Amino acid sequence: MKVVYLNTQSNVAPSQRDNAMLYELISEHEPALRRFIRVRARANAPEVEDILQEMYTKLFSMDGLTSKIEARQDTFRSFLFTVVTNLIIDRERRAKVRAHEVHEPFSDTLYSTWSNEPEKQAGIAEKLIEIENVLENINPHHKSAFVLCRVEGKAYREISDILGVSVSTVEKYISAALTAIRNKVQD
Repeated sequence: MKVVYLNTQSNVAPSQRDNAMLYELISEHEPALRRFIRVRARANAPEVEDILQEMYTKLFSMDGLTSKIEARQDTFRSFLFTVVTNLIIDRERRAKVRAHEVHEPFSDTLYSTWSNEPEKQAGIAEKLIEIENVLENINPHHKSAFVLCRVEGKAYREISDILGVSVSTVEKYISAALTAIRNKVQD
């Protein structure tokens, strides 16, 4: 690790001298920071630059950082990596929030096709009538299980309690109803 001593008798203003020292220390560790960011954040080159810029902004805005660094130069590298890690975590959180807020825009072309195609509506209405006819003609237990499951959204366990049969029997009833519907609708 490189140790940098400040020249206290310089004509340069203290804040400029502090910034120059800080920049020199950071630039010593910058290649390692770049590799770390690229691997840890799975970032491309522009994203790496953005994270480094955020790090510089954060470090140069801290008051009294250079005096703290002079006292503890042995931990400066780990401090830099901690700052970068926190910046990466913050970016991931922001990305997660943004992704959560993403929504699919309404598209007239997608939703207007149903109203513009009366043939499809008529075909769907015919299929529903066929399904109702099948349900009227199948075993009443099969119909009850199917309606409780698919129409009312009840779980198999609830249906078994209502009908007084086992869960496997409910599965068989629903399967038989679906098979009857499938056979009739495919014809």
